[in-house]
Amino acid sequence: MRKCFLRLMCLALFQSLISAAANAGERQLTGWDVYVLGHHAYVAGGEYGLYVIDIREPANLKRAASIKTPGEAKGVFAAGSFAYVADGSAGLQIVGIRNPADPVMVGSVDTPGDARGVCVFSDYALVADAQAGLQIVSIRDPGRPRIVATIDTPGEAHHVAVAANHAYVADGMGGLQIINIRRPAEPKRVASISASRDARSVHILSNHAFVADFDGGIYAIDIRNPSRPQVVGSLKTSGEAQSVYPLYNLLVVADGSRGLQLIDIRKPGSMRIVGAYPTPGEARSVYGLASRVYVTGLGFGLGVFDVIDRSRLNANGRFLVDMDR
Repeated sequence: MRKCFLRLMCLALFQSLISAAANAGERQLTGWDVYVLGHHAYVAGGEYGLYVIDIREPANLKRAASIKTPGEAKGVFAAGSFAYVADGSAGLQIVGIRNPADPVMVGSVDTPGDARGVCVFSDYALVADAQAGLQIVSIRDPGRPRIVATIDTPGEAHHVAVAANHAYVADGMGGLQIINIRRPAEPKRVASISASRDARSVHILSNHAFVADFDGGIYAIDIRNPSRPQVVGSLKTSGEAQSVYPLYNLLVVADGSRGLQLIDIRKPGSMRIVGAYPTPGEARSVYGLASRVYVTGLGFGLGVFDVIDRSRLNANGRFLVDMDR
């Protein structure tokens, strides 16, 4: 009888552990994207919506608030009193953040594709809309955003950056697409670079566009003449380059399974890896500001690294894994 009881207890304990593991797996957070404004980091948390993280004490990161979005929050850009969320199948969501501890939904516009990235330019939000290309949305009235133009791209638009009246679209197998947006309602594609085969992210620094090309690593592209871009350098990383951010002499790369990679970009034609830092899960997005680097990824919400000097980070970043704490 006692043996039978013990067997039943062990079976119940085993099932409990399996159930707990399954529930933990279901609740595994993915930080898709991060943008920092003031004392807060805004994290696109996929199906869990938008998280607002108080970053005033990097050693003690705290969730200030969160707000559920109707789709899957994949990209975020914050400016003024608003956070703009690329919300997957639900298009663009505009969240009021005048009080970061109490975000409120203000407006939205559905997009024809799968909204993955967003960048604000003047009175417009540019949305990287996957198979539907680039959507240009008027946000003059944040409560009633509206699409004013669409330009199709040959691949799947993952991310967009803006510099000098041009939009640079990381277009998956379509490489880098360069679009003139001097007249936002009449965008014109002026050039493309097909050297990169799986462009996931792009960031502009001075005369160069740096593209994260997943398995292809990093590309440096001279854009002094946006109509005639030229690849001037490339570098294979050890993981899957998903996001890039230039900071000082460095290009910080969210390199998927290999965490963060630091690349010396003083000479874009001869880039070299100078450091690598592990993350608790797959690094998806990176953002740099002043002397800090912010990273999000699969299995963790937000990590913060201090920049020790212009060539390296601190050895151990501070990570907020449980966004509910």
